[in-house]
Amino acid sequence: MGRGKRIYFQNAVYHICIRGNNKQAILARDEDKIAFLNSLQKYKLRFDFKLHAFVLMINHVHLVIAATNQNNISKIMQAVTLSYSQKFRKKYNYTGYVWQGRFKSSIIDKEKYIIACINYIHNNPVRAKMVDNARKYPWSSYHRYFEKFDPMERFISVDVFKG
Repeated sequence: MGRGKRIYFQNAVYHICIRGNNKQAILARDEDKIAFLNSLQKYKLRFDFKLHAFVLMINHVHLVIAATNQNNISKIMQAVTLSYSQKFRKKYNYTGYVWQGRFKSSIIDKEKYIIACINYIHNNPVRAKMVDNARKYPWSSYHRYFEKFDPMERFISVDVFKG
């Protein structure tokens, strides 16, 4: 039995998770994370979607995205993941799948759930015991929401969710 088609709604907000194949470390180094953010920013501009939150973990990524026009999240994620995969394969002389299957997505239909999802994403490094406070993890949009200085601002623009 094949998998079902994704359902798209214009201006819907999605929680997206993509994982390295076999849970491998695909974003282990800072330069890998920068390369992923550069790919994400390139296609954010091309497809005109809103990025409300992100966290880059060693073996997976969480995003909160709102596709604002006719471009659906499959086209967006295909472009981002393909772009990063090409860079990853070239850098590490890697053959095979970089990402594990297709990305997971769920529609966030209520404002309170968007805020809860953003909080969940920002606290992912805390739950993984990488840091004891989300403020200490530089590879997320946390700083865009809660700090005056955002270390990721030079790589990616984040559309802060204001409700």
